[in-house]
Amino acid sequence: MERKVLGKGLEALIPKRPQEQFKKEFTYLPLIKIRLGKYQPRQELDPKELEMLSQSIKEKGVIQPIVVRRRGEGEFEIVVGARRYQAAKLLGINEIPAVIKELDDKDALMFAIIENLQRKDLNPIEEALAFKRLIEEFGFTQEEVGNFLGKDKSSIANTLRLLRLPQDIQDALRKGIIARTQARAILSLDKEKDQRELFNKILKEGLSVRELERRVRKVSKRSRPQDPFVSDMEDRFQKFLGTKVRILNKRNNRGKIIIEYYSLEDLDRIAKKLL
Repeated sequence: MERKVLGKGLEALIPKRPQEQFKKEFTYLPLIKIRLGKYQPRQELDPKELEMLSQSIKEKGVIQPIVVRRRGEGEFEIVVGARRYQAAKLLGINEIPAVIKELDDKDALMFAIIENLQRKDLNPIEEALAFKRLIEEFGFTQEEVGNFLGKDKSSIANTLRLLRLPQDIQDALRKGIIARTQARAILSLDKEKDQRELFNKILKEGLSVRELERRVRKVSKRSRPQDPFVSDMEDRFQKFLGTKVRILNKRNNRGKIIIEYYSLEDLDRIAKKLL
């Protein structure tokens, strides 16, 4: 499937131009005619951040226009700028500067993801859900998502894997109670019982990264002891395939290799590596 290059961030949406020309490209839209975008990847707004932004808008006005697309007669949907829109509503402002772009659903989602990632506004679970949506709804491959966002496909795969965590651990990651590195350490354990045990220890003891890695190795060794050769092969398989690989070594040097995949597209990507 052929893709067009979208570029990155607001410069792709609002290129740098002389001030007078730029003024002609945006208009003021009534807030009553604007609605939040259905492809907005950011799902949670911090009330404190919103209050601070409202105060800034009160003092300086809306410095940067939001980006919208037309949805129906005289109606607009936000592509970029949901927080500015919400802060303006909080202040009771009637209209807001906006740039109107002709975008389809795919481009609207891509632009929103790029802009939020550049501003670091998405938590890891929101990132994972946005990547999943691009893959499942618009037929992107992990490699294509990575190319658009300037990330390698293993980074995309690792982010998607976070959605395999139990829901309460996902919620903790979403709220910033645990960090991405801690979540990935939890995910490296196969059994949910072990995952929850480590999660609870993180909450109670505030484990350092080094201590966390030590605990993971201890649990992994206890659940499935392995010789160094097998462990090394696992690592090499995982780097090559960009996904989690387990080697179960049985008696008489026999065993099985388990390769995980996270969507049919991911399975196809792995198959092409192997066939």
